[in-house]
Amino acid sequence: MIKLIILLLICGFISLPVLAQQDLGNGWKILGQIQLRSELDGRDFSNSTHPLTFASSKIRLGVEKTFKKKLTLFIQVQDSRVFGSESGTLANSKNLDLHQGYVKLNKLFNWNWSIQAGRFEVSYGTERFFGAVGWHFVGRSFDGIRFVYAPKGFNLQLFGLTVKESVGYIGNANPGVYPYPQEATPSRSIYGFWKKTKINDNNKLDVFGYWEIDRTKVNEETCKLFMPTLGASYWGTFGKISVISEASYQFGDMEGKEISAYLVSAITFYKVGNTKLGLGIDLLSGTNPDDASTKMNTYQATYGTNHKFYGYMDYFINIPLNTMNLGLNDFYITSFYKPNDSKWGFGANVHHFMSNQSDNITVGDNTSPTDENVFGQEIDLTVKYAFIKGTTLVWGGSVFFPGNLMKFMFQPREDVAYWTYLMIIANL
Repeated sequence: MIKLIILLLICGFISLPVLAQQDLGNGWKILGQIQLRSELDGRDFSNSTHPLTFASSKIRLGVEKTFKKKLTLFIQVQDSRVFGSESGTLANSKNLDLHQGYVKLNKLFNWNWSIQAGRFEVSYGTERFFGAVGWHFVGRSFDGIRFVYAPKGFNLQLFGLTVKESVGYIGNANPGVYPYPQEATPSRSIYGFWKKTKINDNNKLDVFGYWEIDRTKVNEETCKLFMPTLGASYWGTFGKISVISEASYQFGDMEGKEISAYLVSAITFYKVGNTKLGLGIDLLSGTNPDDASTKMNTYQATYGTNHKFYGYMDYFINIPLNTMNLGLNDFYITSFYKPNDSKWGFGANVHHFMSNQSDNITVGDNTSPTDENVFGQEIDLTVKYAFIKGTTLVWGGSVFFPGNLMKFMFQPREDVAYWTYLMIIANL
């Protein structure tokens, strides 16, 4: 493990000189990013097993060209991998991919409209609802189109995104192809809007809505998912106190089950000298097990950067699956300290995770089931060092003290879980 960490550090330092952003003039830019991370994974709640070790890399190179401030072309390729995943040292995983590739038309028809089409990242606000998931060694991007109407003091964005398309491209339209069977043409799409409003220098509000549809047929009348989501995000600053509050509501139908789910989040920050303290709560609704056959009351946090919010150990990335459909209540304290004129920064977060709904479960050797609603407590420590502008070294270490729900999910394991990593991020 020590050799692996040293190797990652050496590779990162060697690569740094080539990562300075290059503005070549005449509208040309070259952009790049390297992220290297090694991890020690003891998240299985069993101290009798050997912790796993991983190393991953994300390498991006992008080229941008702007023509007369009216047309922008952007292409960004990416290699993402877990070290040693090839079958041998002479094997090629062939995982070079197009992370982003789009054309953007600005001031189309001399109106205040711009149009972006192709493959691109979708990131809004805090990234709780739509995020690029920069932590991950792949990251998220969508295929689609986005319209931006932004006259002075106004910003409205409309988007249509393809999540999954299962119909193969038809190059030759012949009678043997049509009619294409409906049960063989599932696709998953998102259509929505995002409205940004700056109320004043200390207050801003985002209002959004999006409709997600999965056209996979469950029966003749029902598709797999028909779910609108409506919500808002608010930021406010009042002297040394700042707040962020967010809420959204989901409704519609999932495989014949009625959807009614909510997310409510609020955090208050207070700055004391060089320390920023925060106290927050996230409530993601869950489904009562007695109603699970006919209702879906679990909030689906599908496209946000969940690593930022629900603990760095990533037990709650896939919600509702990771919460057994019970939802999540997260009560947490966060802090970050940065000394004056220092390249160092220190962070600490403490989470108390509960389910939004209780379940009747049996844990360990107990003979009778009991109602349980505690996942456990997580402590996350982070140390950051700003090596040079745009390049940061990050160490993180976390522990998780399991409650009965987590012990049930991982049983018979019930020890304290741990996880640590060392990461280099070089951004342009």
